Amino acid sequence: MFSGLQGSGKTTTCTKYAYYHQKKCLETCPSVCRYILSCAFDQLKQNATMAKIPFYGSYMESDPVKIAVEGVETFSKENCDLIIVDTSGRHKQEAALFEEMSQVSEATKPDLVIFVMDSSIGQAAFDEAQAFRHSVSVGAVIVAKMDGRAKGGGALSASSQCFQDLVLK
Repeated sequence: MFSGLQGSGKTTTCTKYAYYHQKKCLETCPSVCRYILSCAFDQLKQNATMAKIPFYGSYMESDPVKIAVEGVETFSKENCDLIIVDTSGRHKQEAALFEEMSQVSEATKPDLVIFVMDSSIGQAAFDEAQAFRHSVSVGAVIVAKMDGRAKGGGALSASSQCFQDLVLK
């Protein structure tokens, strides 16, 4: 399951992640479960079509938990090796969206939750990563948009927050 801030590059990263694993001979299937921006489904549809990757989403359903569960069930029946759930972007002040993310996580039971962050947010990454970590069990961090002048400090802050328990053990 991919989570992160609005505009951090989650949907594009989902496609890149699926494409990478498809080249490793895995059947990958991204699913988009966001309803706030229907353009996210359009973006996934366009990217996945170009990469020849199956995808799932809905223009009609407004419940992201239902969309996520339907996508996971659909691709499970098709014996996909890797099912990717793309969630809505959110930031730490949006309690309702964090609750939604927790519900999607509980309903789909992902093996891995990936926090996608934009490299340009810098040290704000620490607070955002902490908020995500308190809602879902983040197991990986992907830093997107590294083609600019951003440095790695924010990535280190986010990683230290998300994996604090591992470091302390």
